[in-house]
Amino acid sequence: MRQMFKQMRRTISKPLLFGFYGAIGCLIAALLFGETLLYFTRLPPTLEKTPQEIVLLIDCSGSMDGNKLSEVKTAATSFVQRQDLITNRIAVMGFGSGVQLGTPLTSDVNVLQTAIANLYDGGGTMMDQALTAATDQLHNASASLESAIPSGENQHILLFTDGVAADPYNTLVAGQTAQNAQINIVAVATGDADTNFLSQLTGDPNLVFYANTGNFDAAFQAAEKAIYSKQLVESNASGNYGLVLGSLRIGGWTGLLALGTSLALIIGQNHYLHRRLLSFSELSLGITGGFLAGLIAGSSGQVIYTPVSEIPLLSLVGRVVGWTILGLLVGSGMSLFVPNLKLNRALIGGGMGGIAGAGGFLVATDYFGEIPARLIGAAILGFFIGLMIALIEQISSQARLIVHWSPKEQTSITLGEQPVILGSSNKAHVHLSQAQGFYPTTAKIYQEGASIIMQYDNEYGQAKGMKKLRHELKNGDRRQFGQLTLEIQIK
Repeated sequence: MRQMFKQMRRTISKPLLFGFYGAIGCLIAALLFGETLLYFTRLPPTLEKTPQEIVLLIDCSGSMDGNKLSEVKTAATSFVQRQDLITNRIAVMGFGSGVQLGTPLTSDVNVLQTAIANLYDGGGTMMDQALTAATDQLHNASASLESAIPSGENQHILLFTDGVAADPYNTLVAGQTAQNAQINIVAVATGDADTNFLSQLTGDPNLVFYANTGNFDAAFQAAEKAIYSKQLVESNASGNYGLVLGSLRIGGWTGLLALGTSLALIIGQNHYLHRRLLSFSELSLGITGGFLAGLIAGSSGQVIYTPVSEIPLLSLVGRVVGWTILGLLVGSGMSLFVPNLKLNRALIGGGMGGIAGAGGFLVATDYFGEIPARLIGAAILGFFIGLMIALIEQISSQARLIVHWSPKEQTSITLGEQPVILGSSNKAHVHLSQAQGFYPTTAKIYQEGASIIMQYDNEYGQAKGMKKLRHELKNGDRRQFGQLTLEIQIK
């Protein structure tokens, strides 16, 4: 393992090395601590008390004859059986050339199962009429004394279709009417259904689930997760955490990820410079600073996300904002450990990494299950934060100290106003062997205006009989310290 890390240091550029360390640190923290936190703080679905009203709107056009209609009936029945009908109500409607009302909103599982079984196929695909009827069903029912919720709150249309709407324009108008009433449309598509059209209809491509024959039930389960989604990083049905508890819970999870990422990047920086991997002070600062950064970022993102979770674009903004804040704070923390990494540049790198990581995280949630998506997303997030911090540092530096450890290995350190310390102490950026006569602080290299200065320590200079302790270095100048060669590079 040690040889593998040495080989990586020799062959991989600093941005990629930092990306690797960030990914590993974030993934380990998510796997060992983050998932544990989410598991033990998860509220069971039975505690979800917010009533839901759902219209199952099933395409029964002529193309649905035979096994296809039979399979969707089975998937719809399984969907009904999974619901909490103590608080929730479901309606069943079919459509072809017209609209079939299987049953209005009800909590009677037997009535729902019978309504699904009695759906029949035939005719065209009058999706516009079906959406209008489903919207009216929800609006009229919520206005009655039987409804436990006002119109437009926690109301959903779960649409299943295998074809193209007979009247696309009026179908989109009907869909917009439903959305204006704050009714959430989720679509399951198969066959010749146009997923791009359905994305316009639902207002969000993430609310469209395509399924081949034989996989209808899996698609209904995925749609069910979208209906009950309440958390920044979770999609399975769960309890109602509320704004404060939900924010603290997700903030704690993000804090653990930031802690792992920060420690990994500190270790990566020290490994890159051949230093001891982690001192006690670095460990303390990494744990405290990393966790607080993640707590602030996760809580902020969840606070933004929770009230707008039903609005696709705004909920997406909430997620991205949270990860961007995380990148900004981790980047600012790394400016304490990377010599001459200016705060503004660290913020730019960390913020860009957070945005890129957020994109990767959201993509992962579309292709993997909930837990694998979180773990893969965490690795992507850590990778991009580490990558972008190191990349911004490299491309923005005007002067660098190149340390030649051997003919085949070299590393670079950005030069600036903060002195780069050469010596045998643990605080030295470039470690020199005490056995070879080097002092704890042998020399310092820093930028003074447009000049690069090497300032030798007084005691070391006296011991070596130096007459001049301050040297101005030019581009390409080299100095030998034991087996190390130091070279100045100025852009």
